[in-house]
Amino acid sequence: MTDIPAPTDTTAKPATAGFSIKRFLGFLHLWVGIIFCIPFVILGISGSWLMIDHLPEQFAEDPRAAAFRPVSEIITAAQALAPEGRVPVAYDIPNAAGEPASVRFAAPPRQGEGAQQGGPGGFRGQTRVTVDPVSLKAQVAQGGPGGGGPPTIIREDGSINWGRLMHDLHGRMLIPGPEGRQFVGWLGVLMTGLCLTGIVMWWPKPRQWAQAFKVRFGQSAVRVNREAHGAAGIWFWLVFFVVCFSGTYIVFPQTFNAMLGASPAVRDARNQQPFNVTPVADATPINADAAVALAKDAVPGGIVRGITLPANETQPYRVTLSRVGDFNGKPRSQVIIDPWQNKVMETRDIDVYGTVDKFLAFQRQLHAGNGVGWWWFILVFISGALPPLFVGTGITMWWLKRRNKKRVMAQG
Repeated sequence: MTDIPAPTDTTAKPATAGFSIKRFLGFLHLWVGIIFCIPFVILGISGSWLMIDHLPEQFAEDPRAAAFRPVSEIITAAQALAPEGRVPVAYDIPNAAGEPASVRFAAPPRQGEGAQQGGPGGFRGQTRVTVDPVSLKAQVAQGGPGGGGPPTIIREDGSINWGRLMHDLHGRMLIPGPEGRQFVGWLGVLMTGLCLTGIVMWWPKPRQWAQAFKVRFGQSAVRVNREAHGAAGIWFWLVFFVVCFSGTYIVFPQTFNAMLGASPAVRDARNQQPFNVTPVADATPINADAAVALAKDAVPGGIVRGITLPANETQPYRVTLSRVGDFNGKPRSQVIIDPWQNKVMETRDIDVYGTVDKFLAFQRQLHAGNGVGWWWFILVFISGALPPLFVGTGITMWWLKRRNKKRVMAQG
């Protein structure tokens, strides 16, 4: 919110005007906005575009759930079509009523390789098999995880994949490698800083609070742009600040988790750390159905959404669950289970997190507008239009003031 006070007359201020914090912040606010105006606009537009494909929906249990076969039977049915030598590493429930469940298979790590305990994504050569959870009819899925890599911006027929283009613009500005993501993260830092300096620049004088929240047309172009800039900024300040902060957090989670004292469960949410289990001699590890029963006891009201299966004897089960009524995108609860001891090693239930942990766990949802509800989705979607508005009004103010100053100097 570039809110550099416009002079009441057209007389230029003397060069010897004293230093002030507000004037310095205004200088930073203006030039950061001008220098990075194009990336800021791209982030806003692409962010709103990406939200269109993720409209808020509440999770509801599949009406066929009572007729589903046990998970172990679904995995066995999928195993018959899996390539030889591959082990099941993940089970996922149907995404929607009438759709199949899926089981992912992967080649175990080679001798000497570290076991990827955080999930199936670390294993080699994934194959996905879909299974009707009622009839157990199975088939090898086309595409999906491990099926040909991520989609490209230019399709084979030469057309543009707009969804992928917007995703890559928003996530890395089309800059390859980790440098692109880092660049976007620092843009988030700058935008968060603009929010903070903007509130300082907007702060009205006594007896001017009422007019600081509205735009009065019929004034000079400088004044109209200034009031539009400030009014839009203050009405959406909290939403825009949360979106900017959460975007920065997504890129630099370790930094913020350390600063705010996040629990291990929150720190492990994205880069899951190994949970090693010790095989028990002369014992048989529990199957997926027993793990599901333990997980449901640990998360009352939870409905299983997926299971990360032990790919070797030193790995646990990871069962993820949601509750009916949860909005899509809400962080899922997770229960980690020792298959040899037949016990829960750790429960991560978002509903019982502390205030700080819950706030940090919801950063991706707050940024993307999902997982909370329609009201937040709409506010975040609108916030994508704020960077173009701020850039347009801010640069217009700056240009008009320069033009007016030149005219005064020419007349003098």
